[in-house]
Amino acid sequence: MDKTPFHGWRRVATLVGILAICAGTTTSNRSCSGFGSSNNGGDGGDDPTFVATLQVQDTQGNVTDSFQRQELIQMILTVRNRRDTTETIDFTDSRTSDFVVVRANTDNVVWQLSKKSAAPSQTPTTLSFAPGESKTFTTTWDQIDDSGDQVRTGTYEARGVLVFDGFDSRPLRASQQGSPLESFTIN
Repeated sequence: MDKTPFHGWRRVATLVGILAICAGTTTSNRSCSGFGSSNNGGDGGDDPTFVATLQVQDTQGNVTDSFQRQELIQMILTVRNRRDTTETIDFTDSRTSDFVVVRANTDNVVWQLSKKSAAPSQTPTTLSFAPGESKTFTTTWDQIDDSGDQVRTGTYEARGVLVFDGFDSRPLRASQQGSPLESFTIN
């Protein structure tokens, strides 16, 4: 009896299981960055090259998840090269990092740093990471949305990224170059 069809179904079942796990982790504010290793916009990999984290802080540098209306919110993105070799990331212009804020449990972007910043120069840019090196990118958000209005009280989520292919159209897409979402409340 030929066992080839059975093995094919087992592979399909494994793939479906992996996709289900990814769907569950991305909806619970975890990045599913364990697939498709690449050092240019990589969507992860079984052994991702980069790991990204985001800290949300008050202006005194205290990590917190609660802010008063109109209080400045600092976001610190840290990206680390996990490899023991120098790794590079190529960008199409001078914009290397970006930050977004969304209403909690949605993909509705309330604020995106690059929409409020000067347009990047069209000069391609490359970032090099030495073995084990971390790079930090920081911004401060004044709680003004992309329309120029003060945001409402409520729960929000922030993400920092090294800009990856497709980021502008899908800023919450899983990528090893993007942090998991960090939740915080504006009171």
